[in-house]
Amino acid sequence: MPQGPSLDDSDYPAPRRSRRDAISEDRWPARDSWAPEDGRSRRGSGMAAGPSRQLSPRARPGRRGRAADARARWRRKRALAKAGYIGATLLAIVVMIAGIGGYAEYRRLDGNITKVNVGGLSGRTVYGALNILVLGSQKRAGQRGHFGVAPGDSPYTSNSDNLLVIHLDPRHTHATVLSIPRDLFVYEPGCKARSRMIGIGIQGPYNYPPGNIIDGALNIGGPTCAVATVEDLTGIKLDHFVEFDFNSFRTMVDAIGGVEVCVPKGGYHDRKSHINLRPGLHLLKYDEALAYVRTRHSLGGPDAGGDLPRIELQQAFISSIVQKVNKQGLLSNGLQLLSLATTATKALTVDQDLGSVSELVSLARSLVHLKSKNVSLITLPTTTDTFDYPTYDQHLMAVQPQDDVLYQMLRTGQTWHGHLPVQSYSKVKVRVLNGTEQTGLAKRTAAKLRKLGFDVTGTGNAASTTTTTVDYAGLDQADGAYTLMTALKSFPAGQNTLAEPARQIGHPGTVTLILGTDFAGVNPPAPQKTGGSKKHKKGSTSGGSATAVSKAVQNGPGAVQSRNAAANICSGLPRRS
Repeated sequence: MPQGPSLDDSDYPAPRRSRRDAISEDRWPARDSWAPEDGRSRRGSGMAAGPSRQLSPRARPGRRGRAADARARWRRKRALAKAGYIGATLLAIVVMIAGIGGYAEYRRLDGNITKVNVGGLSGRTVYGALNILVLGSQKRAGQRGHFGVAPGDSPYTSNSDNLLVIHLDPRHTHATVLSIPRDLFVYEPGCKARSRMIGIGIQGPYNYPPGNIIDGALNIGGPTCAVATVEDLTGIKLDHFVEFDFNSFRTMVDAIGGVEVCVPKGGYHDRKSHINLRPGLHLLKYDEALAYVRTRHSLGGPDAGGDLPRIELQQAFISSIVQKVNKQGLLSNGLQLLSLATTATKALTVDQDLGSVSELVSLARSLVHLKSKNVSLITLPTTTDTFDYPTYDQHLMAVQPQDDVLYQMLRTGQTWHGHLPVQSYSKVKVRVLNGTEQTGLAKRTAAKLRKLGFDVTGTGNAASTTTTTVDYAGLDQADGAYTLMTALKSFPAGQNTLAEPARQIGHPGTVTLILGTDFAGVNPPAPQKTGGSKKHKKGSTSGGSATAVSKAVQNGPGAVQSRNAAANICSGLPRRS
């Protein structure tokens, strides 16, 4: 269990323990009192405008079960994200493992690796396109001080408070790392309890909404449950599983000589994480490095004190690691290599098909041409959970269709270019429904969409609604839904109509634009260039007319937070709240 405050801290209400935090069977209820028996829509429809914007009655998911109690809020305040240590450990392993084949310690290092049986993985060869789920275990056994186990918690709780889905292209020259925030509520399939501390038999499923918090899947049912939950959420077939032990993070940082980070104006001063850094560059080691990647309470932004600004901080930390690996040539230092190898392999838990030094050597050697400029770090777009608002407002829900567009990118092997892809308008089939009292609004809107190049299949009426929404069914329609959204003057809500456990890929088809009273209209076509040769502009969405798409795609409400690993480590940092 991640470090949190003591139970007498006045800022934290006393929790009633949830399944993922259970430490003994006799303290565990027969069923989760806050997970309903049913649920209608997948994950919930998110408004891209930000956490403060609520969903309309139409876009908001249906009725929930009993209200979530105070433990959900308390849990959020206590959790520690681990993207930083995951990145540091993973990259250190990649660096060191490629050079150890000739050392006598090979067998000893091979014996250090912990292998687990993980259901649902493809187990494919390390060559070719790969999707790897990387989790950070929250086991605190052996830790002391403010890094240790909080009173009443188990040292063997194994939440994964940050999840990374890493996609490698077929030649392993590009990597996309998708961070899934630990506070995300999702559908969780039924999973066999990993021990009697959790329960007996199958736990769940937990239908969405409200579903279950994603970081608890590992603790409830182990790696197999985590894999099943992520695959149900994303539609991505996972090939391998990697888990790192939190306890080894500080040693790993020291083994590579520390990590240089940049602190912006105002500094980072957080009494919860025990960090106190002035503006400027700092070389962090051991406890200070751990405190850095834990910091969140003092960070500002739309999710001030929560996961999202902390993920930005951790992505900058990972960037520093990648850049250091590229610059220093650690493979030439035999003693440092052995130190890294010993530390890293002791921290490593992998699936059986990846569970040998020889397999890891093959994987690492396949990454020899992977440069920092070709590593993209992306945060899953989320917003405040508006289901039964404000009951779950301390948690997150995915923003649709942006989340599904990202999943589709990873699933189909598309390269990240700094923003979500937009299709040619002519490839998008649209049906327009009028949910207002404005006579003829659907027909007028359809005519404007046709002028832009969209394939409008029909018009009609819908139930009255205040919120304009784009409905789509599954990942195969997500690109079309997002493309349509970028053509509107005001970014609408999105709603995936496929409810889990239905397979989320779906089929290509028509997306539906439902016009609400907040509908602001369709963007006009971009003016045609006059004179000279007319070249088709790269990224243009229709024949000769790109329209005003770029603002919404790159820095508007439809934008997605991302970072290139080669970026200046002083850029894109969260500020103090």
